Order: sequence, then structure tokens, then C-alpha cells
Amino acid sequence: MSSPAGTGRATPRSAGLRIVKIAGVGVVIVLALVALLTALRTELPRSPGVMSDSLGPENGELVDDYLARAAGSLDGDGDDDDGDSDSASASDGGRDSDGNGDAANGDAANGDAANGDAANGDVDADAPRWALITAGWAWTVPEAAGVVRELPRVSGLYVQVPVDGVAMPVTGVTLAEPVAGEAGREPVFDRGLRNVVERLDGVDPAGPGVPSPPDADRAAATNALTVSRLRSGAPAIVGLLARGTPAQLRAVAEQPWVRAVEALPADAVWERFAVRPLQPQQVDAASPLPDDAPVPPT
Repeated sequence: MSSPAGTGRATPRSAGLRIVKIAGVGVVIVLALVALLTALRTELPRSPGVMSDSLGPENGELVDDYLARAAGSLDGDGDDDDGDSDSASASDGGRDSDGNGDAANGDAANGDAANGDAANGDVDADAPRWALITAGWAWTVPEAAGVVRELPRVSGLYVQVPVDGVAMPVTGVTLAEPVAGEAGREPVFDRGLRNVVERLDGVDPAGPGVPSPPDADRAAATNALTVSRLRSGAPAIVGLLARGTPAQLRAVAEQPWVRAVEALPADAVWERFAVRPLQPQQVDAASPLPDDAPVPPT
């Protein structure tokens, strides 16, 4: 007896169904691979931005050489690249002897608004630029505000309480512009000093769970002394991070209580440069300060 017609042979309809199933499985596999690759791509860590500019003296640089270099940065287009920025990022639990803090890195919103035309590469010799203003001595809030009264922006403040024979910490904070109703920058600088007090007050120099270094007690003592002096109103502002045109910055540099003004090129971008403030006690070279005297009591 013969078998029914078509038994054991694929019909066009069944072959078509198999093709559809295979295609469907292929689509699912492709979509899964796409989803996996997308997830891997979005989770890859981003490399940090490279800091190609810096403000302040290089480690060990002669002070006279730095002052001349800073003055030269205000001439022409200010295209002065001193190169070595990596050494500016040292920080130790608020004891930031190189001065690189929040004011050096800030926040992106601050920089995006301030850099203006520099972002699109259209820069001229009179364009505003970032600059480090170095105090001739530790300033009070009114003195610091008077120095930068004519500048359009001040975004960073550097604080150090000078003590002979003690390497006191330099701490930087980012500043906001005056809020509505404030006539000048004195309230802004006062808030910046309060931020420094909050940062240093009760700070453990070693950090939680970290063995204390040999100088941990001394670091805690210098932090406590800084807090005490700031609360008493002692002069402590040793540098300001500001923005202005070369002409405006030259006018600031001409003031007798200003030790130096160093400007970056106009295309330098906020958050992409380091800051090493020159300390008032650094007279001959930008070297570590003597640290062999007892820390005064608070």
C-alpha cells in the first residue's frame, strides 16, 4: 500500500515557517548582542581630563623668576604654558600645602558660563582669562574685596594663617558670585572663609580607618589653629582666582598690596588647570616652608 502523498517531504508552507523561525532567532540574538555591547560601552570608565595649564610657581622655582614670568603673562596674548601641572594636585585631609583644592577644579557650571568665546576657539588678545592674584601679605576680607573690586568674576579663594617656623596649610575653596541684594564681594569672601572653617574643623588628617602618620598630631594642631584664627577674624587670604581682561588684570597687578598676577591663555578652560599659590613666607624660592617651631596654642 502506498504512503500518503507528501509524507516525508517538506511542503513549501513548512519550509517557510522554519525560515521565519530561524530568522526570528537570529534577530533576537542580534538584539541581545547590541544590548550587551551598549551596556558595556556605557559602563566603561571615562579617563579624567588632562590638566595642561597651571597657575603659580613650580616646585622649587625662584620667586624672582616666578614674579617675572607672572608679569610676562599679562603681555600680548598671555600664551604662557609652564607645563608642569601634575605636582599641583597634592592634598592631605585639608592640609593642602600646594593649594590645589575646590577653587582649582570648581564645578562645570561655573566654568561653562565663564569661558565664553574660548570654547569655540575664537579668542583675541583682549579676551578675558583666568588669573591667580597673589597677596603681598595675608589680607582681610575688606582688603581682598578692594583688590578685585573692578574685576567681573572671582571664583576662588586661598587661605593660610601665617605662623613663623610652622608650615601652615593652604586651603582653596570655590566661590559663587554675589547674590541679589549684596553690594560687593565681602559677603562672598566671608562665606568662603566659613567654608574653610567647616572643612578643617575636626578633620582627622589620616582619614577614617587609616593609620595616623607620624605628623598627624601636628597636622591636626595646624588645622585647629587655622580654624581658631579665622573665627577671630585674623587676616588669612593669600590668593584669589579671578577672571578679567589683560588690561583689568594689569590694573590689579599695579596695586602696591598685590605681589603678583599671573594669567593663563584666554582659551584655558575651567576645571582644566591646576593652582599652586605662592605663599607669603616663600621669599627666595617656592620650596617647603620651615616646620620646626612648636604650633601655637589655639
